[in-house]
Amino acid sequence: MSDAGGRARLTRILRSTLHPSQWLEAWRSTRPSAQPKKPGELVYGIDDVPPPLFTVFSGFQHVGLVRIQLIFPALVIQLAELPTEDSVNMLSLSLIALGIAAILQSLPRGPVGSRFLCPPCHDAIFLEPSIAALKFGGLPLVFGMTMVAGVIQSLLSPILNRIRPLLPPEIGGLVIFLVGTSIAAIGCRYMIGIGVKEPVGHDYWLVAGVTLMTTVGLNVWGRGQAKLLCTMVGISVGYGLAVLTGVLPKEALGVLSELRLFAIPHFAHGGWAFSADMILPFTVAALAVTLKGIGDITALQRINDAGWVRAEMGSISRGTLANGLANMFAGLVGTLGLTPSTANIGLQAATGVSSRVIGFAIGAILLALAFLPSATGSLILMPRPVMGAALLFSACFVLISGLQTITSRMLDARRTIVIGLGISSGVAAELIPSFATDIPHAIQPIVSSSIVLGTTTALLLNGLFRIGQRQRVKLSLDPAAPDAVTEVNEFFDAAGRGWGARPDVMVRVAFGISQAIEAIREHCEPEGPIVIEAHFDEFNLDVRISYRGAALEFPDERPSGREIMETEAGYRRLAGYMLRMNADRIRTSVKDGATVLEFHFVH
Repeated sequence: MSDAGGRARLTRILRSTLHPSQWLEAWRSTRPSAQPKKPGELVYGIDDVPPPLFTVFSGFQHVGLVRIQLIFPALVIQLAELPTEDSVNMLSLSLIALGIAAILQSLPRGPVGSRFLCPPCHDAIFLEPSIAALKFGGLPLVFGMTMVAGVIQSLLSPILNRIRPLLPPEIGGLVIFLVGTSIAAIGCRYMIGIGVKEPVGHDYWLVAGVTLMTTVGLNVWGRGQAKLLCTMVGISVGYGLAVLTGVLPKEALGVLSELRLFAIPHFAHGGWAFSADMILPFTVAALAVTLKGIGDITALQRINDAGWVRAEMGSISRGTLANGLANMFAGLVGTLGLTPSTANIGLQAATGVSSRVIGFAIGAILLALAFLPSATGSLILMPRPVMGAALLFSACFVLISGLQTITSRMLDARRTIVIGLGISSGVAAELIPSFATDIPHAIQPIVSSSIVLGTTTALLLNGLFRIGQRQRVKLSLDPAAPDAVTEVNEFFDAAGRGWGARPDVMVRVAFGISQAIEAIREHCEPEGPIVIEAHFDEFNLDVRISYRGAALEFPDERPSGREIMETEAGYRRLAGYMLRMNADRIRTSVKDGATVLEFHFVH
């Protein structure tokens, strides 16, 4: 072989394949690292320990967002027409449950807890089922069914890995997105003044605008502590302006004087009740909370790991168990169900502070506030425009987090319809609340909640569309066909969308298999068709290529340049080496002239 011929061959190789170092880089980029790599935008990562004073202030900032979500038990309290003292006591019990849940999620080891800064909150998911239970059987039924929802979550936690195909990541992203729309809708209504009994005017909108502008301005242009504590500063400025403008009347502050400074919460709430009629809405709510938790903890994994490629199910299962136990405790002491706070996760993304140590500070602050009725009572006095601005700010990051989770997977027509109709039904429930009044009473708690309805729609459609969906696909190629590589790429693109696979993995698979087909066509002289079979199970993607012809070699070491240029075997060995670098595992076998190549890719 001439030197010119060898150089020409080497040129063809380099033009048709990636350099080995690029293969290695691509291979490494799709494999999960043993230790999460702290992203550059994080100031304090999950294992960092901030200064004590900053930890306390950051804890108060998170507690400020958690306190806003107490509007949901406050609504149920209002409907139950409880006396002031009993109302404040129920909010104190809510704070105790929230504090315990925050500590459970932050535990650094053990079988319980996500091990992230994952503060809990009350959420709209449990609101409609709780209102239905209140009308049907009073507060005891609300508390009893909340315990049932907690039991359901706890039972789901160890089997999430097995039922993962029924709860795909894009549906978790859908739930986060719907939570974001719900938070944004509440925030907008509060900022504009919809639902306020008294007429609103320029002062009301001024308080809302200044609060939002202060928070956003500090987050975008602020530096140091001002940026990290932007929400707390914005709420404080809003409070002060509300007092100055009269949006928060001075006589309203007199309510605080009627409350004791210190009191031990009591648990005499009337007991617990259970009803078979309420099992369906609370089961759906538990599933929605579980899906929301999957999405929330996945978002936390992404925030805390620059090399994140897939959800780590161990953390998700422990976090689900912690939330289930927290809901059992919430029902036991006498309050509504809890969920991970997506708004607080959005705050972490906005400020770059995600240390789990702050979770213990949040828990301690919430527990302390539970014994301070005057501080708890002040929650009722938080001006609505201030609430709305804080919620709308956090909703921005929640919505984007949901969209990122949805688009992290390839979507075919089936999955697009699942997500599209899920969003449409959720938005419809938010825009047309009167629709729920014209349907059977038993399913009103499902239809009247945008989050529960959207989640239910997506889950039912996902289960329906799995009928006829193949996890194993097959393609037969003519070795002489000029467009074989294009056919391979289209084959894996369609398969990836049907499976809901990660785009980066499918690109690597399609490229590697097309290179294998090229090498087989040029050097193995195949007789008859080349058959490609692929199987996917969410965690693994296995590809099997079978043909009649010589086998490719897959050496562990790259052949020398001289060997590549001067021998045909050197070229084949280079192609085999590059294919080995691309796949996570590769194996070859030959029997009766039939060659089988097996490629394994971790998903």
